[in-house]
Amino acid sequence: MKSKLEIYSEAMPKNDSLLQFWGLMRWSLIRHKYLLPTFSIAQAVLALAIVYGLALLIPEIDEETSLYLSSGAITLGIIAVGCVLAAQIVNTAKQDGIVKYQKTLPVNRMSILFADIIIWGIASLPGIFMSCFAAMIRFNISINVSLTSILIILLAQVAMISIGFAIAYWLPSNLVALVTQIIMIGGLLFSPITYPADRLPDWMSVIYNVLPFVPTSNLIRATLFGLGSISFVNLFVVIIWALFTFGLSLFALSRKE
Repeated sequence: MKSKLEIYSEAMPKNDSLLQFWGLMRWSLIRHKYLLPTFSIAQAVLALAIVYGLALLIPEIDEETSLYLSSGAITLGIIAVGCVLAAQIVNTAKQDGIVKYQKTLPVNRMSILFADIIIWGIASLPGIFMSCFAAMIRFNISINVSLTSILIILLAQVAMISIGFAIAYWLPSNLVALVTQIIMIGGLLFSPITYPADRLPDWMSVIYNVLPFVPTSNLIRATLFGLGSISFVNLFVVIIWALFTFGLSLFALSRKE
């Protein structure tokens, strides 16, 4: 009996790049068809925990606090999917030999990355919608949906997913889980994502502003919730991290063993 990989290899179009890309998308969906619904439920729970759970720890919720919790829920959901879940699933695929098999396929390596980024981007959408819905219900705040805010969300998804891919492709398998958990715990408990950065020492704020997570939350907060203005420094940091980690992932898929 032929394996799924053998069937996929035979079905892969050899000449049409668009059909090849669609084939990669279908394969990715088939591989993750049981995981994606689970991730959606997990993201919904995470969004509710941040918007409702963290609010219980704060005696008085003013407008600024509600905006930080709401935008933080969206940011942490994107981080959870891109830097944690995607990294761990790719790490499992690496251990199972799927990544090694992908390198043998007669397709553009960039197409492999783009297909997976689209799938994981779709996987993070339920968490974004649930975070917005919970924020509107819990704090009675409005969401500013515009072309700019949509583009920022897309940029955040690409950056976080690319970071997750780079972690999975380049780190030893036994370190991937540790690094992803450090990212999630650091983002949830310590990073000024759900609270203002002025509560931290100046030197710590500098470190967080160089990493992509806090700049991402600042951009989401400015565009979706109208708190502050878009900082080109934040935008530059997120774009650089997205390009750098995407390049690392592409190089990992392109290099010969």
